Amino acid sequence: MTTVIFNGTGSSTGVPQLFCDCDVCKLTDERNRRTRFSMTLIEDETVLQIDFPYEIRQQLLRSQVSHIDAGWLTHAHSDHFAGIDDMRMASFRKDEPLPFFISRETFEIAQKRFPYLFFENEYLPRPFLKPVFVEKEPVQFRNMTLLPIRHKHGETVVTSLRFKDFALLADINSIEPAELDKAKGVKLLAISSTVWKKKHPTHFSFEEILDIIKYLAPERAYLTHMNHTFDYSETLKKLPENVLPAVDGLKIEV
Repeated sequence: MTTVIFNGTGSSTGVPQLFCDCDVCKLTDERNRRTRFSMTLIEDETVLQIDFPYEIRQQLLRSQVSHIDAGWLTHAHSDHFAGIDDMRMASFRKDEPLPFFISRETFEIAQKRFPYLFFENEYLPRPFLKPVFVEKEPVQFRNMTLLPIRHKHGETVVTSLRFKDFALLADINSIEPAELDKAKGVKLLAISSTVWKKKHPTHFSFEEILDIIKYLAPERAYLTHMNHTFDYSETLKKLPENVLPAVDGLKIEV
């Protein structure tokens, strides 16, 4: 049994968005309160943390995640990455570098922004994080076989993943058919649905996201990475029966 935790379901600005007085940001419906995106996968005692936003510490405390065995970074945009310093504690607790699954493209950015996590540092005679480079082939970590799914978010390479009957498609506006097919037939799909717009330079529109869900045909799909134009109850009215907006803290067994 795999536990999937939707720690944060918001886009880069979170909800409520700063300096906004729209109905969604007024939080008349608490289901619209969204911290930036991250997820946790738990398989038996193995814990994989996906992405590391500003709020990662608060998210993991709320979700009562007791430890992290490895990290997975989809891409190095700040809303997915700016909280990575908190992974020092996971490394401290284990007294060894934390395995960190990452594409080579993303690592080039990550190691420049946080060199002390990947190389020598003033705290320990070792790195905090140990990069494990992923491309298109499955990677093995303990009892988890992780299948990378590569796609684009504007010009940025994103590495999403499938694990058993769960798949995540993070920020996306372009994907090759062979990569998309890796997620076909899962029981649970989490997919980034950030904007309503029909045209956006780095994200698929809401309708395009629904088309992907229909093609992949999961038993259940949850929208995540939603900005402040997504009101929970209004969005729900526009979704098929097997699709729901996710909420922060949601836990699902697959």
